[in-house]
Amino acid sequence: MFTQADLEYLDANYVSLEEVCDGRPESPADVEALIEARRLPRPSYVLPDGAGRFPADYFRLIDDAGGVDRLREQFAARHRAANGRALERDWEMYLDGTWGICLKDVTPETIVRKNTLVSSLCELLVLARPRYGDWRQALREQVDELDELERQFSPDFDRSDELDRLPTRDLIIATARERYPEVFA
Repeated sequence: MFTQADLEYLDANYVSLEEVCDGRPESPADVEALIEARRLPRPSYVLPDGAGRFPADYFRLIDDAGGVDRLREQFAARHRAANGRALERDWEMYLDGTWGICLKDVTPETIVRKNTLVSSLCELLVLARPRYGDWRQALREQVDELDELERQFSPDFDRSDELDRLPTRDLIIATARERYPEVFA
């Protein structure tokens, strides 16, 4: 399922469970048990041999919360403070490892911001007004901000026909830049 280009992307952008646990009190076995109990996120990618690939900052949010026992509570508080609207969905996607595929920094704030930008950009693209300066400015600023938040995604696996849809990087960022090149010139 993974091409050589995908594996190179994963090697450059993710780490193994052993690497993410290196120097930490949690052992890989501890993390695996917490993942199974839906208390910590799954790996963002799983290789054909079953080995997981995790964002290097996997423990950042956990450490910010003061440990696994406070993770859900802190996630919810920060999500609410960022004016998030879909806490349960975002929490489940966090536990599924999805946000580690999408975001450079996986925090409730970046999750909420990505959701807000995607919604706003979909509206901007559907209700396009390219002759209006305020529309062009909003499109440019929001596309650039989403571009800064998002990872590149694996070149082939994340774009395969087996997935439900293309990454937002392709659907929104690339589409906006291709459709309105003068806005980004």
